This record gives sequence, C-alpha cells and structure tokens, in this order.
Amino acid sequence: MQLRSLTTMKIGGEPEVFLRLQDLKELRTSMPAPVRILGNGSNVLIDDQPLKGTVICVRDFPPSEPVILSEDSKSSLIQVSAGMFLPSLCRWAEKRGLSGVEYMIGVPGTLGGAVVQNAGANEQEIAFVLRSAILFDLKSQKTLEVSKQDLQFSYRHSFLKDRDDLLVGSAKLELSKERTLAQIQERMALNQSYRREKTPYSKPSLGSVFTRLPDGKGGWLYPGKLIEDAGLKSLQVGGARVSDVHANYIVNEGNATFDDVMGLIATIEKIIFEKFGVRMNREILIWSDRA
Repeated sequence: MQLRSLTTMKIGGEPEVFLRLQDLKELRTSMPAPVRILGNGSNVLIDDQPLKGTVICVRDFPPSEPVILSEDSKSSLIQVSAGMFLPSLCRWAEKRGLSGVEYMIGVPGTLGGAVVQNAGANEQEIAFVLRSAILFDLKSQKTLEVSKQDLQFSYRHSFLKDRDDLLVGSAKLELSKERTLAQIQERMALNQSYRREKTPYSKPSLGSVFTRLPDGKGGWLYPGKLIEDAGLKSLQVGGARVSDVHANYIVNEGNATFDDVMGLIATIEKIIFEKFGVRMNREILIWSDRA
C-alpha cells in the first residue's frame, strides 16, 4: 500500500505493515514499531521512502453512521466512529437538525484525527461538543473510555498527540437542538464559503502547516500573515509551493517530493526567524525514519 494514495498531499511511500480500523480484533501486541495512526491524511507529511513499523488507517470502510445514545428537547448524545469523515458527520447532523459541528463541512479529516488534534476552524473546535472518547490500548488490547477533561485539550492538542499506544475507536458528542435548520444551514454555508475562498482546496495540499502563536500581548501571531509579510507567498522548492491563496498552506504542483516539502518548510522557518525573531510551530505531523 503506497500511502500517497491515502493523503491529501499525495506524498508517501509504503509501510512495513498496513492495517485498517476494522482489523482491530486482529491487532497484535507484537506489531512492528513504531506504530503510526492515519486518519484522512490531511495533516501529515509522509516520507517517499519505505517506513518501518505499522500504519493503522482509521477510516470507515464502508462508511458508518452515528448512533443516538440519548436525547431530550435540547440536545442529543451521539456516538461516532473514529473513521467517519467530518463533512459526512456535518451532513448527518444537518439532516437531524443538530448543531455544533457545522464547521466540519470544510475540514478534510476523520473524527479520530479531530479528537487527537482538537481540530477546529472559524473559532470552533471538537472540544466544544466532545464528552468522551473510546480508546483502544494497543499494548493491553483493552478498550477504555476517557472523559473530555482527561483528554487535556488545548489549542490543536490533546494528550493523545503524544501517545502512539492509544487509538481512538469512537467518540461521544453532545449536539444541540437549539438552532433552527435554517440557522444550521447558514452556518454551514458560511464555513464552506470561507474554506473555498481562503484555502487551496483545488490542489493537493497539507492543511495548515503551522499553528498560530501567542504574541505576548494577549493576541495572536498568525503564520499565514508572517509568511506573507516575509514575502514568501508562492515560494517554490521543486514541486512544493507556498499557496498563493493562503500562505499557511503548502501545495503539491504535481510532482512534489518529501524532500521538496521539507526543504520549503525549513526555508520558511529560517527566514521567519531571521526577519521577525519568531520560531514557527509546526501543526502538521511528519513521518520519516531518516535522522
């Protein structure tokens, strides 16, 4: 399995062992290390060279639907597979008049990845609606449920981001019934319009490459603006280029390699530090066995 076919950047070689979410019953404690977990591949840059270890692809094949666990006049508690595509979850909620995941309409990821990264957009994030996550411990082969508080959410982070022994199997979300269908659809349309206007959705790309940073004054330094202010918009290394739509995105012009992208990222980080004294913080994951 060439992983390039499972990433939005269309870069990635072949892993030593490849497993899917539905193979959970067959997972072995002796899986070759390291173990890496792949969602929709929208925030990960994978080496072109073969990867040592195991890649577990957490996607639903075939697609599943959420299960309503309980509901009242104000909200519904649902359980969603980690492999569900976020825009599909958004559409499912829309059909039932449930609110809280409208921002997901334009986020090209899976629910499991959203939980690990505390994914969000337009000032919303998964932490706002998540109540707990059901995890599979790859070492003990046991399932455990972890509360929102224990996930230790922060901006684009949960404690799962630093753990390769815990796999998100599903999550429980509480969605609201307090908006009308028209209000839900309006929020979805605004989110979708923003994504189409502000992101290079028509080309293979990584998601946001860098996170925003505190400016020390109670505000934020936005990576896209820093990159643009440094004159790096449209900068290109090989087949990898800083998007001219949004400077915090790197796009694949058709033949980009892992080394092209890494070279471009290193150049951006070096110039931003030289010009502004700011050390950029990567939001993307990088999978490579090279030192």
